[in-house]
Amino acid sequence: MQILYNSLIESSISIRIFFWGLPLFYIFTETTPMKSEGLSEKELRTFGEQIRLSGIGQAGQLKIKESRILVIGAGGKGTSAMRCLVGAGVGFIGISDNYVVEQPSLTRQNLYGENALGRQKAIISKQKLSEYSSFTNFEIHNICISEQNIMPIVALYELILDATDNFPAHYLINDAAVKCSKPVVFGSVVHNTSLVTVLNHAGGPSLRCLYPVPPKNKGEYTDNGITAINLLYGITGTLMANEAIKIVLGAESVLNGKLMKFTMGDYAVSFTPIKRNPDNFVH
Repeated sequence: MQILYNSLIESSISIRIFFWGLPLFYIFTETTPMKSEGLSEKELRTFGEQIRLSGIGQAGQLKIKESRILVIGAGGKGTSAMRCLVGAGVGFIGISDNYVVEQPSLTRQNLYGENALGRQKAIISKQKLSEYSSFTNFEIHNICISEQNIMPIVALYELILDATDNFPAHYLINDAAVKCSKPVVFGSVVHNTSLVTVLNHAGGPSLRCLYPVPPKNKGEYTDNGITAINLLYGITGTLMANEAIKIVLGAESVLNGKLMKFTMGDYAVSFTPIKRNPDNFVH
């Protein structure tokens, strides 16, 4: 489908921004975006500043609007990621989680308050996120994902965010995404370190290439979750949302084939290559 849109006039203002070591060039203009096919006047007003970025424009905003993203896990990472996705103008978000809000999790899950204790995360997430924006539609998958039900859910979306906290879930999501040829944004937290990468994208590696077996021997990962400072969940979710938007826009700087490690204590950032193992893509 051909997309028609009005070009924006570039101004002389150019700002160079480094985001976690990656150079991004934003060009702001003084021009008010004109109405384009697929974007309402209200959307143009709401996302006007974002549309003015040279890497987005009206065509990019339309891609974001038409994107369908599945977030599995509505906890600390998932809630932060979804708030960013809604704020960016993602048109359709699937929320997969069948757990309830619990007291020990409140400090890292920024969508919930004490009045949400004991209530289903997926349902509360949709209610809260709908208050932030009327441009995003939601689908709730309020079930425990398993080998029996995950494939039809994953097939509905173009991109998956794995915001779960244990390796059985990570592998389950990864394997379903490989079979459905869907990219996955993977995020994890270990103590004071955030781990983010993009898997199964553009011929890149899968989770089984990164972790052929669960790294329990290091004492960092358990089936019950990962011990980490609470603030890092929000940072990790934000980074995951950033990667998702970059994939939707077709950016070249996607974390494909490399694991980004961000250490909160000293703000150190490193990138570790992930070697693709073709055997992990044999169905």
